[in-house]
Amino acid sequence: MRNIKTVLLSYVSYPVTTAVYFERALRKSGSVVTIGPKLPEIMIERWNLQNMKLPITDHDIPTSFTPDMAELFPIISGKVQPDLYLWIESVGGHYPKNLDAVTCPKACYLIDSHLNLAMHLEWAKKFDMVFIAQREYLPEFRKQGMRTHWLPLGCDPEVHCRVEAPKVHPVGFVGGVQSGSRREALLTKLSNRIPVHYERCFWDDMARLFSRSQIVFNEAVRNDLNMRVFEVMSTGSLLLTDIARQSGQDELFRDGEEYAVYRDDTICDVARFYLDNDTLREQIATRGQLLAHNAHTYAHRVEDLLTVVLNGKSDTFTAEELRQRSLAGVPAIDADITSDVCISSARRSFIIPVLDMSPASEYNISTLLDDLADIAGDVIVIFNGQEVAEHLKGHPRITRYAILKQNIGVARAWNLGLEMAVTQTAFIVNADLHLEQSAVDTLEEALYALPDAACVGPQGSFFDFNMARDYTYFDKGTFDYPLAVDAVSGFFFALKLEHFNRKIIRFENGFTPCYFEEWDLGLQIKQAGLKSYIVPATAYDHHWSGSIRALREIRFYEKAETAGEVLLRNRRLFLNKWRGIAGRTDNVQLLESGFQSYAADHARTLVAEGRYGDARQWLADAVLRCRESMEMAGLRRFIELQISKSDWELCAG
Repeated sequence: MRNIKTVLLSYVSYPVTTAVYFERALRKSGSVVTIGPKLPEIMIERWNLQNMKLPITDHDIPTSFTPDMAELFPIISGKVQPDLYLWIESVGGHYPKNLDAVTCPKACYLIDSHLNLAMHLEWAKKFDMVFIAQREYLPEFRKQGMRTHWLPLGCDPEVHCRVEAPKVHPVGFVGGVQSGSRREALLTKLSNRIPVHYERCFWDDMARLFSRSQIVFNEAVRNDLNMRVFEVMSTGSLLLTDIARQSGQDELFRDGEEYAVYRDDTICDVARFYLDNDTLREQIATRGQLLAHNAHTYAHRVEDLLTVVLNGKSDTFTAEELRQRSLAGVPAIDADITSDVCISSARRSFIIPVLDMSPASEYNISTLLDDLADIAGDVIVIFNGQEVAEHLKGHPRITRYAILKQNIGVARAWNLGLEMAVTQTAFIVNADLHLEQSAVDTLEEALYALPDAACVGPQGSFFDFNMARDYTYFDKGTFDYPLAVDAVSGFFFALKLEHFNRKIIRFENGFTPCYFEEWDLGLQIKQAGLKSYIVPATAYDHHWSGSIRALREIRFYEKAETAGEVLLRNRRLFLNKWRGIAGRTDNVQLLESGFQSYAADHARTLVAEGRYGDARQWLADAVLRCRESMEMAGLRRFIELQISKSDWELCAG
């Protein structure tokens, strides 16, 4: 959308009309000149607007109810040259004359077509483009050859905001009530069983009443998708409404997910159900607020309108498109099913696969259980064989365990442990690890502090997918700040189970019995839009391959293979799996390492510190590491973009 010079906005001035919200949104995107009359005092009494509390101000260009644009527009255009004339329905009788004299594009926004259809059909002919709030009537306008678009009403989050106050009203309502109307009958039915608080109020007072109500009642007049739908949802209180048929309402929002829908004969039962279910009610209301703010503010409406009028967009968003836009970034309705089963009193779990007593290491499952004696958390042991299990299954530090007759491999054992874990955080821990409390604390704090962190460990790497090898590996004590990497090493790391359960991330069973699980996990995390981090931690000790180095063959299920045979087989499986995924999803970037960015960042840091020789050597090493998987010149050009020309010349010597 281009920056608009001026919108000439025409409506009757009073503070609670829809056009005010459009004006507020328009002023944030460009220049606005308002034109039109003020609301007469007699209308305040007639419409029961005494509680507006805000003054009725003059427009930038005050006029009568029927200004002559043939006289006014030449004067206006000589000063401000409007890009758009926008007339918004506000008060009956405000109909400017001689609109043909307005030479810029002319658009109108008609709100009450369900009440004023005949007049709207006639008045709209004077405009180049017509926008209507009630979708049901689009065919009537289009049949007459008018370029007409649906633009539903909306909310202003700065006005229709949640006010932090106790919810003291079971049911609240703000709006007009005519004697003998369906609305009056419904409110009477409700109030006979449930206390209903009603006020005729506006702006801050209205937002406060909505916020102080557990449920806010709404009723559609002639199936209109009215302002109250969006305004109530914007405040984060539960909207209780009927269905406005053919309005698009049931396509924008879903009953029981973002609001509550009643029929005339069920209104009391529906209200009572949600009053008795606090958590469900607030969950639905919060989700409704997210959707309203994502796609249904007046800023959204203004952007859609202007893009159609001035930028050539063929039509405004459909209900389906608005639904999709409103769901951006909003968790699925069932997203908390798995994450809400954190039923353990512990906040973390330690998942430990055990094959044997780690004969090639000084540490084993017994020493690890001793380490964990003073570290809080559930301890879940997966015994990949019965011999060790018979000696340790009764250990007092083990919270839960599974005993398998055969070795099912590391990945399957980790997955089994994840299914048994009922905490927010899971630590994957090798049995041949010595562990101290501070290392656990360091990883856990980082897991919840670093952005989009799904996996955090003390060691990890950037790896070259095509060559199936590391570009660079970060060992214990070789880095001093958190770093997002391609993969975290599998002997000790922490996982945020909320991410794993929502994104359905699990270790690849196909890599049984071992190898490539960590790289595969790193790519799964990246594919899910999350990150793997390494963080500086030193309060642990680990010697690689505490079991594998002592085995001539690795026995798993009914098979036995050497470590080399397993490595070759799983390398092929790993490469085939992710090439297939990248090809099907047309996502080649998925397989690209973060090493280039890291190399450039590190070179830039060295230059900033004045260590030009170190920067030159680092770049030479980085290029050498990448030689077989990318063009040396490509990396060098990439890094050149990160460092100023003068600094680069210093690096180059």
